[in-house]
Amino acid sequence: MAYDVRVIPIREFMKTDITGELDVAETREMLSQIMTACKRENITRILIDCREASSHSTVTDVWTLARDLGSLGVTHENRVAVLNRPKDGFDRAAFLELCAGNRGYHMRAFREFEPAFIWLVSEQSSGEARDTPT
Repeated sequence: MAYDVRVIPIREFMKTDITGELDVAETREMLSQIMTACKRENITRILIDCREASSHSTVTDVWTLARDLGSLGVTHENRVAVLNRPKDGFDRAAFLELCAGNRGYHMRAFREFEPAFIWLVSEQSSGEARDTPT
């Protein structure tokens, strides 16, 4: 798995591009590194672009990741947008959004960059009604 972490100073959010095969251990390590960098730079808005990545993570793997978000550095002040294009019948990002939302985290799954960016930089509550992925 390859990933690129960089700070983009437009309303100060972090964008991360992920390619290749995602596995559970590397995903956890990557998320921990992202959150460490965000804490250091005082960044609360994060865009994780997984559209060029694939995964064989199970429902249990995704649920466990959502359960462990706090120990990986995600806070309830963070707003995390996940861009993805599922390569099979399981939309892992949408399930992660559901599980994370049930725990009070502000995480949304998107298919396109623009809606994700608009959500990240908006001042509206992330508890608003969810629109359908594009």
